[in-house]
Amino acid sequence: PNEKPITLLRYLIASYAKEEDVVVDPFMGSGVTLVAAKESEYEAIRIELEEKWCEMAARRLQQNFLFT
Repeated sequence: PNEKPITLLRYLIASYAKEEDVVVDPFMGSGVTLVAAKESEYEAIRIELEEKWCEMAARRLQQNFLFT
């Protein structure tokens, strides 16, 4: 596992994505890229093989949207 800072992912999305782009995260892990994409108002496609990471990402996304 290698979680990146959400500020870095927000910066990368803002720097390289066009308005109509969709963010693809082929190794979803705990979902940090998804949170950054949602906060930057981009749609995202996520891919993860391990169920435990999918569950963790789902919890992270639920918390994020409950408190924003």
